[in-house]
Amino acid sequence: MAIIDNIRKVSDTVWELPVTHKEGMRVPARIIATEKLVRDMDEAVYEQISNVATLPGITRYALCMPDGLFHAHIHPCDRDCPFQ
Repeated sequence: MAIIDNIRKVSDTVWELPVTHKEGMRVPARIIATEKLVRDMDEAVYEQISNVATLPGITRYALCMPDGLFHAHIHPCDRDCPFQ
């Protein structure tokens, strides 16, 4: 199964990998990107964001946002996260 098949579209620019994507994920992983960017991202991006989602103490979401060069930045999200 392609990773894109496991991603839920939350909005036009928010995509979510569920905690069932990888064993040990404590929170869903949210990717902030267009559909084209989500489809073009390297599989390593999904591996990295799902690894962040397994970290002890993480709450709500692990966030992934591309920069202007389309590199993905991974951030754990606390309960005050604006991307709820």
